[in-house]
Amino acid sequence: MPKIVDHDRYRKELLLKSFDLLAEKGYAAITMRQIAQGLGVSTGTLYHYFPSKEALFEQLVEELCEVDILNFSSRLTGKDLTEQTIAGFALFEEHRDYFLKQTLLMTDFYQHQRREGKDVGDVFKRVCDQAEKTMSVILGIDDPQILMLMMSLVDGLLMQELYGHRRVDYQSQAKLLSEMLTLYFEKHQLTPKNYEP
Repeated sequence: MPKIVDHDRYRKELLLKSFDLLAEKGYAAITMRQIAQGLGVSTGTLYHYFPSKEALFEQLVEELCEVDILNFSSRLTGKDLTEQTIAGFALFEEHRDYFLKQTLLMTDFYQHQRREGKDVGDVFKRVCDQAEKTMSVILGIDDPQILMLMMSLVDGLLMQELYGHRRVDYQSQAKLLSEMLTLYFEKHQLTPKNYEP
C-alpha cells in the first residue's frame, strides 16, 4: 500500500524547520542546497515545494505570522486591555530569541533584495496588515495609529536588544504602555471593547 503524504502539512514542517537554518546563516548567505542538506531532504524535494529561495522565505514569513497570531490570540483572548498588554509582552519575553532571530532574518532579506535591485515584495505588507487586523479584533482597538504605535514599540524594543543597549524588561514596558493607553483612552473618551477603567 503506498504511503499517503499530506503535502501541505509536510510543506509547513519544512518551512518551520528551515527557520533556524535561515536565521543561523542568513538569507543572503544560505543556498537551497544547504537548506535541503540541513533539512535532510534532496534538493529536488525542496524545489518541489518551493520554486526558489525567495518563495521559501516568503512562505516561511507567512507561516510564522500565522503561528504568532495563534499564539498571541490564545494568550490574549478573554482578558482586559491591561492584562492583554502584560500577557503579550510576556510572550515576547518568553520567546525573545525567536523574535530576535525573526527580526534579523527579515532585515537580512530586506537588505539582500535591495542589494539585488529587487522589490521587497508584498510579503511584509501582508503580514503586517494581518497582524494589525488581528490585534484590532483581539484588543478591540479600531484606531490604526494606536495599533501602529504598539507594533512599533515592540519592534523598537527588539532593536534595542539587538543594539546591545540593555536587556529589555518587557513587563515594565507592558505596564508603562498599559498606563499610557489608559490615560489616552480616558482623555479622548474612547472605549475599546476590552477596556476597563
